[in-house]
Parts: sequence; structure tokens; C-alpha cells
Amino acid sequence: MPRVQLFDKEKALKNAMELFWKKGFNGTSTRDLEKATGLGTSSIYNSFGGKEALFFETLQYYMDAEQLKLGQNIKDSPSALKALRALLECVMEEGGCFVVNSITELANENPRLNEFVTAARAGTITILKELIQKAQAQDEIPAGSDPAQLAVYLQTVMTGLKVSGMVAKDPKELLAVIALTMQNLTKK
Repeated sequence: MPRVQLFDKEKALKNAMELFWKKGFNGTSTRDLEKATGLGTSSIYNSFGGKEALFFETLQYYMDAEQLKLGQNIKDSPSALKALRALLECVMEEGGCFVVNSITELANENPRLNEFVTAARAGTITILKELIQKAQAQDEIPAGSDPAQLAVYLQTVMTGLKVSGMVAKDPKELLAVIALTMQNLTKK
């Protein structure tokens, strides 16, 4: 007979994600996870497969939320170019990134994280490329620009904004980066 989950999995994932984001994978103990999720050690292992499996499930939870937010920004915007600007502003306002933090902590020691991040990056680039193509079709970005290269450029800018957002004291600095990025996109 299958076991019935008697806890709020989404709440446990959210709390574990916030803990991993704050303390990092290595800085988070099983005891910390017990407190954050309200689950005992055996329940964490039974429900998620252990600390590392829970960590990757929280990364996926984070990425799913980010993709949903990205999709909403695109859907709500009257133009593709405005959607790109709104996306950059949203990234700036986040003040950091769980995935970027995880990369800087574990990239050289965890091949599974490298695979995860590579796939997540590719997904973001695909969405950005489609948005750039839409902006080109709307004559907001020059048609002669390579959408694939621009998508990689924008993904790199987004990552930089996430890192800079953690330490920038004046949001005007980051807004200037966004303005320059938008200017570069629309240059004829």
C-alpha cells in the first residue's frame, strides 16, 4: 500500500529552498532541514531521498517559479521589447539568485549541478531567443541581429544583474545597465 504524505510538500520545498539559498548546500545541516521543513530525518529521506535530492528538488522548484514569472512577464507585455525590459527589471529587483549562489558554491564539485544549470541556461536562452525573434517581427529589434547571439548576451546580462543585485547599493547603477542593454538591442 502506498504511503500517504501528511505534510505540505510545497511549503517544505519553499522553506528548504530558502534555507539552502541563505546557507548554501554545505552550510545546511540535516537538523537545519528538519527545522525548516517540520520533517524528521527519516521523513526527509523517505519523502525526498536525502539532503542532495531535496536540494535538487528545491532548485527545480525555484526554476519552475522563475519560468512561470518569465512567462507571465512576456504574456502581460504589449510588446516583445517591453517584455524584455520588464524581465531585466524583474531580475534586478530579485537581489540575487538561488541557482547562481549554488553554482558558485558547488559547480566544480558536483557534475549533477553542472548538468542542471546547463539545461536551465539553455531553456532560458531558448525563451529569450523566441522573444527576440518576436521583437524583430514587431520591428523593435533590427532584423539583421542574430537572435541566438542576442539571447546568450541577454542571459549573461541577467546573470550579472542577479549577482550585482546582491551587492549594489544604488539601484540606479543597475537601471543604467538595463538602459544600456536595451540601447544595444535596438541599435540599427
